[in-house]
Amino acid sequence: MQQPPPSIFPIFRSRITCAVLTFTYVSDHEHSIGELAAAANTDTGTMAREISRLEQAAILTSRHVGRTKLVQPNHTAPFYQPLLDLITITLGPAQILAEELADLVGIEEAAVFGSWAARMHGEPGPAPVDIDLLIIGRPDRDNLHDATARAKSRLGREVNTVVVAPRRWEADEDGFIRELHRRPRVPVLSTDGRQ
Repeated sequence: MQQPPPSIFPIFRSRITCAVLTFTYVSDHEHSIGELAAAANTDTGTMAREISRLEQAAILTSRHVGRTKLVQPNHTAPFYQPLLDLITITLGPAQILAEELADLVGIEEAAVFGSWAARMHGEPGPAPVDIDLLIIGRPDRDNLHDATARAKSRLGREVNTVVVAPRRWEADEDGFIRELHRRPRVPVLSTDGRQ
């Protein structure tokens, strides 16, 4: 059964299409069908069909290394740059934030919350104008500011950061923290290496 696209930008065909475009265009390096299937939480057969459809439309290109098919954006397509910009702005915040925060020390977990996360979880509403970023941990504030400034530049959107100490997050005692626990979040990274 086809999953509907997230309501953040519903012009894309499905959640699988969104995942493929995000991982190929925003990261801008080759991915295997297995990697893309895992990222989209689907099977490799479904992913292979989606890749084939996107290749026929000249959105993606691929090459084989042994038995592995590697997929990447079609950099020669006349629509490459506009599509990259559209995907980056609408679907790419979690990926871009993960890249910018990856080397910071002191972050136990990071997630996008607020209207962008709500739209990604299918909640209807107006298009988000900014990105709300939750940081659980004790990162260096200057380094965090620099990382979010780079993300803002890449996304073309303001990034509003909330830093919460791990103990406060786990206690779940005040109203703001309870609301963060209750509302949709899109994981960015965690100390166990997940993105």
